[in-house]
Amino acid sequence: MVIALDSNVFIAALSPHEQHSINAQQLIRDVTSGKHKAIASSILYGEVLSVSNSSEHVDLEDFLSHVKNLFTFSASDSICLKAGELRLEYGPKLKLPDAIHLSTALSSEVDLFVTNDEILAKVAQKLIPIKLLSEWA
Repeated sequence: MVIALDSNVFIAALSPHEQHSINAQQLIRDVTSGKHKAIASSILYGEVLSVSNSSEHVDLEDFLSHVKNLFTFSASDSICLKAGELRLEYGPKLKLPDAIHLSTALSSEVDLFVTNDEILAKVAQKLIPIKLLSEWA
């Protein structure tokens, strides 16, 4: 199965105090072991680093380099155009980073989109099979 991962999956995996951190860590182990292949938008670097706590310094590039079977995709013109179209259709409840993650997933024809964001999940489920991080076991 090929799954698309929202940035909040990585945030939860790297931050033990985050809700559903254990689920996120299991999901990353599932990808690394080859149980699944995963894709993510490269904007995850900026999103994950921007919420990192300075007391929990993580070398994100090093961490991601050890997640085998994870492929990141740049936010290309076509992905950003699709993200804009999604925002036009679903309104301000769909934030630009979320629209980029969703557009990346749709462009990559994944089997499943995993997020920890219930608002994003409500929009995404209209377009693609989704699973909330809380449901990952």
